[in-house]
Amino acid sequence: MKKIVISLLMLIFMLTLKAKAEIYADPNDDEIGCKTVAYFNDLFAKLEQAATHDPNKNNYRDIMKPVAESVDGFYGGSLIDPNFIIIEVYHKSHFLARGYDLKKVKELAEFYRKMKENPSPQLSEPGRGTLLQPKLISIRYPVIKDGKLKNILSMMVRTDTYIKAVGLDKCRAYKIICNEKAAETKGKFIGDYKTVKLKLPSTEWIIQYQK
Repeated sequence: MKKIVISLLMLIFMLTLKAKAEIYADPNDDEIGCKTVAYFNDLFAKLEQAATHDPNKNNYRDIMKPVAESVDGFYGGSLIDPNFIIIEVYHKSHFLARGYDLKKVKELAEFYRKMKENPSPQLSEPGRGTLLQPKLISIRYPVIKDGKLKNILSMMVRTDTYIKAVGLDKCRAYKIICNEKAAETKGKFIGDYKTVKLKLPSTEWIIQYQK
């Protein structure tokens, strides 16, 4: 009987935790939210500056060099044509990516549609990563010439670099949700945790975290 009472009390306790487990935070006041916005604004500003030099296959690496050297966690970059085909890469070791059609990646279908209909900066969710490649976040910036989309600058940064930059690495648990799917997680929430919703270029991130 005593064990049953204890079990019921534990169940009530856990349900109480679940009921109050989510505290929504204003993105303008939330520390992680503000740092995330500042982090990506800085990266987009660097690509915007590079785009002003009208990058093409011949001058791409020279134009991207200052960006690559100034971005902590820079993994690679590419020059993409209006049809989402990679025409040049920053690191020569990534040469096999030349000519690859990004439209073949189903997760990028919506990004391609948005870039065609309304060329504008884009931010992808953290990728899964593989044995040969770390988890990465991709950002893209359109190069506009005479009012038309000429090319697209793309840059990949290490997800763990972003996580450290905004302080998520110091949290006991966190979850980054993109398009209703968890893209990056660590640990499990116990009790109250914060949630911040961020409108980012071409996407929305929901970041839940507990310090």
